[in-house]
Amino acid sequence: MSTFRASLSRILPIGIAIFAMLFGAGNIVFPLGLGRETTSQAFYAIAGFLITGILVPILGLVAASFFDGSYKKFLNTIGTIPGSFVAGICMLLLGPLGATPRCITVAYAAVKWHFPELSIFIFSLGAAALVFVATIRRGKIVELLGKILGPIKLVLLLSIVVIGLLSPVTPPPSDLSSWSSFLRGIIEGLGPLDLLATIFFSGLIVSAIKAQAAQEELSSKAILSIGLKAGALGGCLLGIVYTGFCLLAAKYGSQVHFVPKEQLLSVLTMYVVGPKASLLVNATITIACITTAIALTAVFADFLTHEVFLGRINYRYALLLSVTTTFAMANLGFAGVAHVIEPFAALCYPALIALSLANIAHALWGFRFIKTSTFTTFIVTVLLTYFPRFW
Repeated sequence: MSTFRASLSRILPIGIAIFAMLFGAGNIVFPLGLGRETTSQAFYAIAGFLITGILVPILGLVAASFFDGSYKKFLNTIGTIPGSFVAGICMLLLGPLGATPRCITVAYAAVKWHFPELSIFIFSLGAAALVFVATIRRGKIVELLGKILGPIKLVLLLSIVVIGLLSPVTPPPSDLSSWSSFLRGIIEGLGPLDLLATIFFSGLIVSAIKAQAAQEELSSKAILSIGLKAGALGGCLLGIVYTGFCLLAAKYGSQVHFVPKEQLLSVLTMYVVGPKASLLVNATITIACITTAIALTAVFADFLTHEVFLGRINYRYALLLSVTTTFAMANLGFAGVAHVIEPFAALCYPALIALSLANIAHALWGFRFIKTSTFTTFIVTVLLTYFPRFW
């Protein structure tokens, strides 16, 4: 029993931290948007969403864990130069040019609901300052997310889901077939970019596991085991919230048909529990987005320090550069940030899935065709995207 408790005490905070790191703006917006689009076919849609929104990111976590959480070693299996190039693109998508400012724009949409005169300039400036303060002590980030911010986020999100699903409203009929809804879910599940996140967050996770067992000598196998169990827990928590959000939006699909994606949760709450509870919900959105922005910023600043500037600047200067760029991008708004992210993500994602599978196969069975499978997937993706008439 004591062994079980010890194991649980390790896995639980790490699992919640994984959930907190991953569950940001895209994880709110995409399942809600999916539910709104598929209404009565939402169960089929969420089945597809869970495949790409949870299984694929966990795949990336498993693959990176075989390389001791080093995204550099993970990506360099396709070659040093291509690996560095892919790392740079991925980090920009996760960092100040993509997912991080997206988190701030969704948090802004939630806060603006109560303070309509607040400008995105002022809000993003304050959010950037908050992220900077929270990420100065890099080694405490997983602990902060796993023991404080993560549980708060999880309780608030689940409260919204439970209250919403208990309402007697039924989803309107959908024009989509079950198969079309399932495929739509698979596509939308790629939107949160969580595969990129798990690959680059894996270093934080491995470091946190080692820090928990500072007095012990954990083997690589033990670290991998704890990481996988924590990843499975984080994935289950994500799945519960995704399902709840999708079904909640499906119920009120007709009422929120023309609502901007970043405001969906705020508007849905008005229908479910009325204006009095909207403050709690929008606080939840803000916490969810800012906690993810904290984790993303820490990873990007570390990347700048060690990989781009090769240690010639310290972490705090890299952090300042990161939050400054994030602040500037956030002022483009949700749609503007999405316009930057989507083309690059659509090209990179399939190849990263192929690379994850190839690296796992290499670690377990000595698979040797890592470059071939990854580059072939990338070339096919480019051809399908830009030259569809030839297919």
